[in-house]
Amino acid sequence: MLPLEIIPVAIFVVLLLLYITVSGNLRANGKTVERVERKLDLVIKHLGIEGPAAEGISPEALAEIDRCIWSDRRIEAIKLYREETGLGLLEAKEWVDRRAASY
Repeated sequence: MLPLEIIPVAIFVVLLLLYITVSGNLRANGKTVERVERKLDLVIKHLGIEGPAAEGISPEALAEIDRCIWSDRRIEAIKLYREETGLGLLEAKEWVDRRAASY
């Protein structure tokens, strides 16, 4: 039988190892997604597929808008586009719809 003082230490060690494993997997998955997105961008560019113009939008915001569109979260995409451009609801919705149709 283990002494009672060792049990909290053992639990802590197990939780620490679990945290390290999970965080490592999350980082690896994030890098894989970034790699796939870069490759997809190259394929889209090579094929000459273009969505509606995205002037005045930072690349980070555009990437987040695209993720929202791909994840079928169009309302969030419209909100982000409006925040970036200052356009109205109808213009933003039409832009997001055109962008989604271009995929």
